Amino acid sequence: MGPPPVQYVTTSDGYQIAYGVSGKGTPLLYLPGGFDHIHLAWRFPGLAGWLEALSARFQLIQFDPRGSGMSQRVLPSDHSADAFQLDVSAVVNRLDLKSFVIFGVGPSMRIATRYAFEHPERVSALICESAGVSGRTMALFQSLPSQDWDWFLQSLAPRDCTPEEVKLRVDLQKQAYELPDFVLKMRASTPEKTGEYLAGLRVPTLVLHPRDYALLQSEQSSEVAEISRGRMILIEGSSTWGDPGQGIAAIETFLADVLTEPDGPPSSGGLSPREIEVLRLMAAGKSNQEIADHLVISRNTVRRHVSNSLDKMGVANRTQAVIYARDHDLL
Repeated sequence: MGPPPVQYVTTSDGYQIAYGVSGKGTPLLYLPGGFDHIHLAWRFPGLAGWLEALSARFQLIQFDPRGSGMSQRVLPSDHSADAFQLDVSAVVNRLDLKSFVIFGVGPSMRIATRYAFEHPERVSALICESAGVSGRTMALFQSLPSQDWDWFLQSLAPRDCTPEEVKLRVDLQKQAYELPDFVLKMRASTPEKTGEYLAGLRVPTLVLHPRDYALLQSEQSSEVAEISRGRMILIEGSSTWGDPGQGIAAIETFLADVLTEPDGPPSSGGLSPREIEVLRLMAAGKSNQEIADHLVISRNTVRRHVSNSLDKMGVANRTQAVIYARDHDLL
């Protein structure tokens, strides 16, 4: 799967914001933080694998905040964090998202956290990665770029990158940001009330942290999890995003726990709509992997639905479940 078609929406204060949608399933709004460019992100080392994995399991929604990527450039000198909220709202409203997961990485964790705090009726879960509450790292991101833009971009590369990967990262970063806009973006991403937003969250929260990420200690991510009363999971990797396989597995397990579907009506035997979908595919002779591919969910999630269904129906195996379903007109 490649980059999605780019569309545009105008914010309430007149900025043109680029966004794209790929995949299907639960809507997930992704703010990668370390790199903002809807198309080039699918080539960016460390991020491309995440986009592929997310779009295979969710309705992945990307957008470039103002001043970056394919959105309108040239930020005003008084650019503030409030503007980022207008960008998110414009995309959410254009897509008419009633309920979605929001995922913020690095400095974008603060954008995601504030939106989740202010709109708990729309955000079903918050995922944060590689971000802390303090502003120690952000201060460096505001001062160093203006001193030596090329050196700063090179310094962001993980230590295990090859020279070719470092060059690619720098070339792509220069296409995603102009130096003045980048500095203003970082200035507007300072923590300020982030701790208050985390403490006041009313949505389930997952915090991910790549074990070997050099720019931020795991203790800072632990603080985010503690304040938000969320769950923290360490994953392998040295980049901002870490290992996509481990990250996606952690996200799927987390969402399976917190996004419980309501039971169906009495005639369904208490099965949820998703469990009935799985049951019908079982009756059609589909394997767990085939069901996972059809519904765009993981095989572990299918196993969980099958196990829950067997328990609710009071049967011991798939064959008995199909017989039960036929007897109760569920197919």
